[in-house]
Amino acid sequence: ACPEPMRTLRRVAVVLALVGALYWLVVPTSRVTVGGVDSWQAPLVQQTWRGTSHRVVTLLDQRTVAGRLGNLPVAEITISRQRPWNATIMVDMGEPDLAIRQGDKTAIVYTGTGVSYLVSQTEKSWTVVDVTGFPGDTQAFLSRSLEFAPMLRELVRCKGQLPAAAVSLSASGLSVRLKDGKKLLLGDGSDYSSKIQRAVAVVQMPDFKGKAVTVDLRFAGQAVIPEGS
Repeated sequence: ACPEPMRTLRRVAVVLALVGALYWLVVPTSRVTVGGVDSWQAPLVQQTWRGTSHRVVTLLDQRTVAGRLGNLPVAEITISRQRPWNATIMVDMGEPDLAIRQGDKTAIVYTGTGVSYLVSQTEKSWTVVDVTGFPGDTQAFLSRSLEFAPMLRELVRCKGQLPAAAVSLSASGLSVRLKDGKKLLLGDGSDYSSKIQRAVAVVQMPDFKGKAVTVDLRFAGQAVIPEGS
């Protein structure tokens, strides 16, 4: 059996190890600086952190930090500790799947997580689609951007076959005017892949090449060309 002094020393060592671990892994939330790796990310990261972080202390663990960032898309988190009680957390959101711009308002969309954010600037590496007719209200603009982003992303992917000159939203849904004068009526954001595939099939038909016809794709499985269009 271990002598009593040895047991006491072991207990003290365990306590000191726990205190040391807490010292290095836990800091007061008020002493945490949070930012984004790019200037456009910083306001989004800071706003989200302030809105979800209400605890007195923060555990400097990537999984815990990610959980306190809510639905914010996170590609990478870098944590650095400055003694005695300060810490810096840098968040990389990664590039958005699409940026939808109307005038001076731009929404970035992450289709994988189903979130959209308003930003004040765009980056050269982003895929940007200019639109008209989207709502002016910020929340409605973000909601519509989220709805139509997958369709617009697919349209960009097929830009070789469907070179868009203008994209607009009206009461009848989304419409796209191609550079050769054709007009695609796409409606709402549902069944977007099928709609784009049907549009590609129609514009490649010899009978319609070079003709400024209207192609109505709002009905499931159909591509309707109204008479006289």
